[in-house]
Amino acid sequence: MAHRRVRIIWSDLNGISHGRYVPERRFGGHTHHAVTTLTMGIDGEIIPVEGYGPDVGFADLTVETDVMSRRSGWEPDTDVAVADLSFENRPLPLCPRSALADAVAKWRALGYEPQLGFEMEFYVMQPDADAPGGWVTLQNPMHRVYGTGKGGDTTGILLALFEAAENASLDVEGVTGEFSPGQMELNMHYCAALESADRAFVFKEMSFEIAAERGYLLTYIGRPSATLVGSGLHVNFSLSSIAEGNNAFDDPTAEHRFSPLMGSCIGGLVKHHEGAAAFLAPNTNSYKRLQPGLIAGYWANWGLDNRISTYRVPCERGVATRIENRMPCGSANPYLAAAVTLNAARLGFEAGLTCGDPQVGDGDAEPNTDRHTPHTLAAALDALEADATLAATMGPDLVRGYLALKRYDVARRDASGDEWDITKITDWELREYLPFF
Repeated sequence: MAHRRVRIIWSDLNGISHGRYVPERRFGGHTHHAVTTLTMGIDGEIIPVEGYGPDVGFADLTVETDVMSRRSGWEPDTDVAVADLSFENRPLPLCPRSALADAVAKWRALGYEPQLGFEMEFYVMQPDADAPGGWVTLQNPMHRVYGTGKGGDTTGILLALFEAAENASLDVEGVTGEFSPGQMELNMHYCAALESADRAFVFKEMSFEIAAERGYLLTYIGRPSATLVGSGLHVNFSLSSIAEGNNAFDDPTAEHRFSPLMGSCIGGLVKHHEGAAAFLAPNTNSYKRLQPGLIAGYWANWGLDNRISTYRVPCERGVATRIENRMPCGSANPYLAAAVTLNAARLGFEAGLTCGDPQVGDGDAEPNTDRHTPHTLAAALDALEADATLAATMGPDLVRGYLALKRYDVARRDASGDEWDITKITDWELREYLPFF
């Protein structure tokens, strides 16, 4: 007889899941893991971060399940739930979910409830023993942009993900083939920020495993092929007034028909563009997607329904008035991508910033700014460290641990001997990143 169980999962700084299966009768209890899991590279090497590494004797963190997050899973007789992390009887500063909860709390203190919706772009890879890492992007001669049926997917994976996501109550808005062959997208409906990020985190884990069951590899890395477009994790963001219950971004009487509050949020996102990139584009491969001309969140600007700009204001108004952050790489940690977006926007509001003029024109138009994302992860990490205000609001310990972890990743890439070339995807990138992202 099969026994019902619950799979408890939580996110590390890379956005990779860890956890434990527990019997249903023990659901809601606490479990423990070594805190060094949060300072571990994808190669398994523990990075020395003072207070969280070998210097504290590989001490335990405590996994505290959010019992309200339980939902149907994709494995037989198994539900899934997400968890928070604590350390030394307080929330673990390195916990990405706690970072988002803190960003939400700061907006609530100002009278607003953040609402988020994620767009999940990914590639399905098929096995190829001669290819770097053993995989190539799915070959589909019938592919078309926004394709459905065989025009979007010849494997059955996309509809399998649709069914599993619906069974898990992830509130799917739709699935489709994306721009390039093998690239697909699933969108989930707007909801409160923490729940929205939980859904994105659960969906990533679900998607990896459903593809693997069918003999394929699914990847969210920004650019698995230099000849194909990149994959993003677009974060759509608005604020609901706690007192009035309406979308606080909507203002039919204002210029552009959005409120000064929304303009200040855009101003904050633009101001902290370079520093935020460290969280929004978290791997060395991410910067091969963030290039001028690839409509992928490169320029520090905003636009009215304009995909050349990073911070796009879609044409809808009323309850759907929102900002779409187009910079995040598909491999970004949903919790940290959401947290840095909310924090940068709030800093703009608190500083009384305005959004300035929007970007206009098509792909050949001259950008209205000379500021852009850093060209490498190393430069983005330096930009985060230099942006003292953003770093402080994200949390000193989290930033310190994140910088150490990501600089280790940069050092490993540099040690590979591969020359940095944005037009090439190296064997090292595919071999190292495909199993995890």
